[in-house]
Amino acid sequence: MNLQHSTTKFMLVALVLGGLVGAALAQGEPVEVRFGWTGCPTHDQDGNACAAAVVYEVYLQKGGAEAVKVAEVENDTTFTLIAERGVVQRVRVVGYDVAGRPSEPSEWSDPIYFEIERGAENPLGPPPTAATLRKNYPNPFNPETAIVYGVPANLPGDAAVALEIYNLRGQRIRTFGVDTTPGWHEVTWNGLDDGGRPQATGTYVTRYICGDRVEVGKMTMVK
Repeated sequence: MNLQHSTTKFMLVALVLGGLVGAALAQGEPVEVRFGWTGCPTHDQDGNACAAAVVYEVYLQKGGAEAVKVAEVENDTTFTLIAERGVVQRVRVVGYDVAGRPSEPSEWSDPIYFEIERGAENPLGPPPTAATLRKNYPNPFNPETAIVYGVPANLPGDAAVALEIYNLRGQRIRTFGVDTTPGWHEVTWNGLDDGGRPQATGTYVTRYICGDRVEVGKMTMVK
């Protein structure tokens, strides 16, 4: 992870997760997570002098979205992230010396994920007014993800109801048993097809049919 600047090497070691510094603030609210990294050493493994970093840029990646800069940290090697619930997040840093020369980016931190809290008496909320497919969580996922679907109270008894997963070639790979009781229901997909065979890394489509309504969602499995 060295970057050559004429006769000076500037090195930044990989970012490491420092641990939680705050519990859930309240039901459904974000969680504070502190990250810490080792500052640049005075010499690298070859004995060459390293320039000291005076500022670090912190980058955040949420889900599969492009990373964005979220902070600049001066004269410190810690950063506290207000972590959004229900989204996989990673952090990395880039250091700059007094001349503004950057290091190579650190490795991405281990992913962090906090589930959306639910009340004990009403864990998923009241029945929806129409058939609804919520976003699966986590997403991206490995090795499994939760899929939540809602059945309205006015659903006719003879209405067709189905919950299926397709690959991008349009092949149906998994079919779930569906609870038609009015309210919210949750199933877990473990990345296997109906025959118990593991599926490849990639994007998959969830299709929820409930009466005359069809809801679809996309999710990404990573390995």
